[in-house]
Order: sequence, then structure tokens, then C-alpha cells
Amino acid sequence: MTLEESIKDLANSTINSENDWYSWRTINENKLPQGIHLPQGNQYKKNISLKNQLNKKLQSAENHEDKKELLKYYISTWGGIHGNSEEKMDEYTRSTDSEIIALGSNGIASWSKALCIRNPNNFAIFDARVSASLNALQIINNTKTPTLYPILTSRNKVVKAGINLFKKEAKIQKWQPADALTFYSNYLTLLENVAATIDKELHASKTTIEMLLFAKSEELIKKAFPNEKF
Repeated sequence: MTLEESIKDLANSTINSENDWYSWRTINENKLPQGIHLPQGNQYKKNISLKNQLNKKLQSAENHEDKKELLKYYISTWGGIHGNSEEKMDEYTRSTDSEIIALGSNGIASWSKALCIRNPNNFAIFDARVSASLNALQIINNTKTPTLYPILTSRNKVVKAGINLFKKEAKIQKWQPADALTFYSNYLTLLENVAATIDKELHASKTTIEMLLFAKSEELIKKAFPNEKF
């Protein structure tokens, strides 16, 4: 089974009208920037609304500092990544999309968030949990020519253990590393192709599929390595 087929199976068996499977983190609505208010509903609905509202604020922002505040909120406050310098945040705010993507896996958990609120329809987050799910699905469904997606650091105990297991598996089975220059665009194509197979009434998008991969990472790691103790 190809990776795309694996993601399709996961998506079509999980995504529904409520999407209560996304419950990883409750948004602290006291820290929302620039007057943003979220609707009632579960964390999936709130996160979709948050991304769209951040995008609207970013489009209407009149100066660099207001734009940087929005990106910094999404990367640091919402995303929990606190290691970016002011210079790096300036870079993510000023650079073009292509300049940011050219950074490759370096800082991708941060810069993909920046791209997402610039254009949530075109971009999606890529982080350690998403990468882990992509790698795990290839083991679970015995992909014939597996690709090792970039190994990113994580503070999550299961994901950290999975990272080491993926490295061992890839070395033993001689997986091909994902191309540094094209893997992100290939990842976006995967998400788009999978989203197109979901019932249109469920309004699934690239973001929906990315959120699914994120939410299911621990479950998929444990399924990929059933004999391990996590």
C-alpha cells in the first residue's frame, strides 16, 4: 500500500462531521491576539476558526510588528515553540513563501506554521508528530519503497521513542531519505489528494488531514511497533 493510500484509509475511517478526534490541546482563549474571538465548539472547530482569523488579521495588518505578533503567537504561544530569536521571527515575517520553503527541514515546525496563517488553503504544518505519522503509516501498511520523512525533535515521550525506532528501521530496511528540496511540496500534494477523497459535505481540507496526522501520531507509532513498551 502506498503512503497516499494509507493516509486515505485513515482519513476516510476517521473524519466525520464532528471531528472530536482532535483534542490534543485546549486553546487558551485569554491569550488570543488582536481581538480574535473563537466560536463555540470542539477543539477542531476552534482551531480551524483560529487559523482563518489569524489569516484575515495578517492580510489586513498595516505594519511589520503587527504581522510579527500574529506569527509569533501561532508559533510560540499556540504552537509551543519558544526557541526562535527575534531575528528569526523577522525573517519568517519578511521572507517570501519560496524563500521560507527553501530553508528545508531547518526550522520547519516553525516556518510551516508561519506559512499556514499566510495562506491556510495552500500550506499545512509539518512537525515531529506529522513526520512520525507519515513514517509509521509506511511500516503499518508495508509500503514497498518507503521514504524517511525528516526526523524532528519532540518533547513527547512516545514520539521521541518512535524517532529512535524509525531511525533503526530506516537503516536496516534502507529507506530512501525524503528529498530536502521537494519533500514539503510533496507532502502538501499528499494532503490535497487525500482531502479530495473525503465526502464534500465534511469540508475536509489540507488542514484537516494534517490535523489528523498530528492527532494520531502516538497511536500510529504504537501500532507500527506493537512489541515495544512506550
